Amino acid sequence: MGGLFTRFIPFMCFDRNDDAEGMQATPPPPFDVGVALEEVPPDVYLKRETAIKPSIPITGKQFLTLQEHIPPRFQGRRWRLLFCSGLHGFSRLALQQNCAEEIRSARGNERPAVLIVSAGSEGKILLGAYISCIPQTSNKKYVGTEESFLFCVPSPSSSSSALSSSDDLHIFTAPADAANRYFMRCDNGAIAFGGGGKGPALFLHSDFASVSCSTFCPTFGIRESLLLLNARPGGDGDAAVFDLPNDVHLEGGEPTTSVRAVQLWTIGDEYFSLL
Repeated sequence: MGGLFTRFIPFMCFDRNDDAEGMQATPPPPFDVGVALEEVPPDVYLKRETAIKPSIPITGKQFLTLQEHIPPRFQGRRWRLLFCSGLHGFSRLALQQNCAEEIRSARGNERPAVLIVSAGSEGKILLGAYISCIPQTSNKKYVGTEESFLFCVPSPSSSSSALSSSDDLHIFTAPADAANRYFMRCDNGAIAFGGGGKGPALFLHSDFASVSCSTFCPTFGIRESLLLLNARPGGDGDAAVFDLPNDVHLEGGEPTTSVRAVQLWTIGDEYFSLL
């Protein structure tokens, strides 16, 4: 995608090599995600007297991939942390209050949201969603636009550990002929992304202790659970069973795993620079 983000992409460095033809590109250093994150201000309630620099459970490469997929008007802007289970605990009330406060302070300015879930007993499964608006308890009906998308780094299956070295994000956007517009809905503290078919493509349960991903969600054109992308069937015919990835189990027929950490971000107005 084009847009404002292209202004912040660094030029490649070139070194002359007398033994090689032409110029050779020198890869730029890894991107430091910290430059794109706003500081978390002091919080009297949490007894934190100074601002802190937040951490985020994605790599620089993954962050830049997300930058390419979010709408151009938000590319290159700093991210602001609204909720972090490491700071606020697994409290849906804290998430709801922080979201409501951000919406009030935005004074009508557009504020998308990015949910990031570290799942599995060791937090090696990454699940997330970009949504065109901040979750609210009033979102009893589905909200959001076609700009919304899901992303993940699935866990390797128990017999395919070699796949665990990849940190490439899988991106899932809404197809042009999507059967519905069920992008996001909040219900009794739970947050659902997608719907129809066999249920939400990503469903964060109200206790924030587990997350489920259905095996068919027409909203995002998904026909395989985000938690089973590396699963391989074993056996033949009706006897075939999936080699479930580590920490994933079936609950009510749908793949589910435990949650290690939850973060919710919004995108502010200030720009960062990669230079």
